[in-house]
Formats: sequence, structure tokens, C-alpha cells
Amino acid sequence: MKVKTERFGTIEVAEDQIIEMVDPILGFPYAKRFVIIEHKKGSPFKWLQCVDDGSLAFVIINPKIVKPDYVVPLEKEDAERLQLEDLSDAEVYALVVIPEDPREMTMNLRGPIVINKKKRLAKQVVIADESYPIKYKIFREEDACSHTKG
Repeated sequence: MKVKTERFGTIEVAEDQIIEMVDPILGFPYAKRFVIIEHKKGSPFKWLQCVDDGSLAFVIINPKIVKPDYVVPLEKEDAERLQLEDLSDAEVYALVVIPEDPREMTMNLRGPIVINKKKRLAKQVVIADESYPIKYKIFREEDACSHTKG
């Protein structure tokens, strides 16, 4: 199928690429179907492009790239909604917010998008534990310091 998008123009999307939200992303109840688009070769960032609304696209990242110890405490109900029989079938992404100064970009560790890769089902999981920040800086101060040494 062809999808007109604001960011990418008209794109060709195969039915088996479409990810169906079993529950909508908070604040976007009408957005049910998405496709993941690579940002550019070698980039850790991807786009979660809405198929139902071409103007809606989220920047996403695998949170483990920035925070290797990140684990989503998936509730039984969430796993059931996603029809996840094996956790290895789950793919996790964090929504990214890019402010005017890109060095200040953050990812939401409290509301990750969990995708069942096999069934192409997804859900934004809300984590109650406040130790998971909503705005976790992607570029950490210690990262900047380690690049200047040497």
C-alpha cells in the first residue's frame, strides 16, 4: 500500500511491515497502525511512522544503546495484550524528544513501546516505578568528557 507522509513523501508499505497498536500511544487514540523506518544507515534512531496519519511520526531508539541495563518490567496483562508467548519476541523502543539543542535530547524510559515482532502487535507500556525517568538524557555529561580525553 502507498502512504503519504509529511516527512518522507509517499512511501510503499507492505502489509507485513505494519505494526498494530493494541492500545494507543498516550495522547494519540486515533493512531492505530505504524511502520518503522530507518533514520539513516548506521544511525541508532528510527522513525515510528503512523500509517493512518501521514503527519504523525515519532523518533525512537532502542534504549539499551544508551542505557545497557534498561529492562522493561512487563506486566502479565501487557504480555497477554501483546500475545507475547516468549519475551525474546519482544522489541523495545523509547520515544525520543529532540529540543532546539539536540545535545539535550531525551528518551522516555517510563513509557516504552513494546512490539511483538512475530505478531506485529505493539503497546506503549506505562511503568509505575518512578526510578524510570520520563526524560533520560541520551547524551550524558560523562560521554562528552570521555570524548575530549585522549
